[in-house]
Amino acid sequence: MSPMLRKRRGALPPIIVVLITMAAIVATALVAYFLFTTTRSAVTQPILEVTDAYAVGATLRFTVRNLGTVAASGLTVGAATCTSGGTLSPGACNPSPLNPGQSAVCTITGTASFADGSSCTVELSYTGGRKTLAFRVVVP
Repeated sequence: MSPMLRKRRGALPPIIVVLITMAAIVATALVAYFLFTTTRSAVTQPILEVTDAYAVGATLRFTVRNLGTVAASGLTVGAATCTSGGTLSPGACNPSPLNPGQSAVCTITGTASFADGSSCTVELSYTGGRKTLAFRVVVP
């Protein structure tokens, strides 16, 4: 090889460097957009959890806490199933607009007594959505 050809080898042409830089910037922007949109949708909804549940006879009371950043307006018990308690009639939650950080007590009435350790699943409905929560019952 001639000395002239050896000198031309080496670094990437400037257009390739510009294209690689642009691709990195576009990829970073797409990842940032994805993270921003998923985080925004996660923090603008109520996050509900059952903190305790106890039954006295055929009446089941459970406490729901809102861990989210948005109030759960119109909170009601939609459907409920338990391994004991017979046929369940869903009740209401008080207070109904459950603000962030607050707790509400919900009541369900059954046709039979609840057993200690019964497994229950309830569907809580609120304005804008619904959540299904599972918990175990304690009988004092």
